[in-house]
Amino acid sequence: MHPDPSQQRGSGHVAVAVVTGAGRGIGAALAAALSARGHHLVVTDVDGAAAQATAEALDGPATAMPLDVRDPSAHRAVALAAAALGDVTVWVNNAGVLSTAPAWEATDDEVSTTFEVNTLGVVHGSRAAVEVMRRGDVLNVVSLSGLGPTPGFALYGASKAAALSYSQALDIELAAARRPVRIRSLCPDVVDTSLVSNVAHRPSAALLFTGTRLLSVDEVVDAAMDLIGSRRAMRTVPGWRAALQRTSATLPTLARVAVPLVARVGERRRLSR
Repeated sequence: MHPDPSQQRGSGHVAVAVVTGAGRGIGAALAAALSARGHHLVVTDVDGAAAQATAEALDGPATAMPLDVRDPSAHRAVALAAAALGDVTVWVNNAGVLSTAPAWEATDDEVSTTFEVNTLGVVHGSRAAVEVMRRGDVLNVVSLSGLGPTPGFALYGASKAAALSYSQALDIELAAARRPVRIRSLCPDVVDTSLVSNVAHRPSAALLFTGTRLLSVDEVVDAAMDLIGSRRAMRTVPGWRAALQRTSATLPTLARVAVPLVARVGERRRLSR
């Protein structure tokens, strides 16, 4: 059994967990799971009302705060507020955006927003967390798309690849500095959330449906909770899909032929939904 970070607390202090993008979906479910472990939750979302609704639905103590993850000063404000409540032992960078389109058709706003939220949001959040955490885990929710080429999701995949690279490097640096703060990277396949359903009508979303099924939110949360407190720096869900993604990255000539063929299968499944 992994040690429960909620028990790693200073004298007279409660254990605090911060979750970004917790107004709905995976973030809200992660907040509920961490609350069940005994953490005081700091629930954040760019939609302050959604964050408040999540906080009010939790069984344990919770504080809601609006947070635009593109703003580094806003992250620091959340970190200071969380540290004032107790020992921050878990910080989850979950907020993300998804857009699908041929890479050359993406608008300037889509390009900027994708990298500012998916990459810089993780960077800013990790930095703010490390500033206030004495021990514990920073969990960055990344994606299998960060492991290899994802046609139709070039921006999304690139933003997640950068977030994953940063997370892994930061974890190594913290270990070398003998700081007991671990960076954990969770890379799930496509999850059945509104983020996916909002783009499912687009032909460019075909690659989302190339797996045997979409993951449930509960599956992702279970994997995340198993990763927190463990010695594993990274987890992919499911592992076999991760292997395919890595193969595409290491054999780009083959991927140029094979991936579009696989995408055709996904398009048929998308249309049959």
